[in-house]
Amino acid sequence: MKHLVIAFTALMAASCATPHHHEEPDAQQNGAGQYPPPGSNQVLRASVTVAEGLEVIISDVVIPPHTTVPRHYHPGEEFLYVLDGYAIHVEEGKADQILRAGDSYVIPPRAEHAPRGGPEGARAIVFRLHVEGEAERTLVNE
Repeated sequence: MKHLVIAFTALMAASCATPHHHEEPDAQQNGAGQYPPPGSNQVLRASVTVAEGLEVIISDVVIPPHTTVPRHYHPGEEFLYVLDGYAIHVEEGKADQILRAGDSYVIPPRAEHAPRGGPEGARAIVFRLHVEGEAERTLVNE
């Protein structure tokens, strides 16, 4: 587990050290130094060698302005760090919370949530401790 924390810390430090330039959504394109497309863009998926049955999924998540992600949950914990913009984190049983660039947050396993992008949208690095063999995301009917 100590190795996971060290790897996660190194990833976050690298993400923070890289300059992030905000562009209007219409000007965003794939490519070096550009935003990835809207949604959850997986950048790493690997087994956790020190804990059987777990894997790590790291995603670069982009929520467009004023867009709500469909209500869903994940089978494992979700750790996020907001890189740019802000989102309103809407989680069942909790007050809505604004997460701005530089904020971090932990979403417990199976917590139903539906984040909503602010006026400029949001971009975050999301690190999931995922249960192997389970769906990455389960949509919740409202």
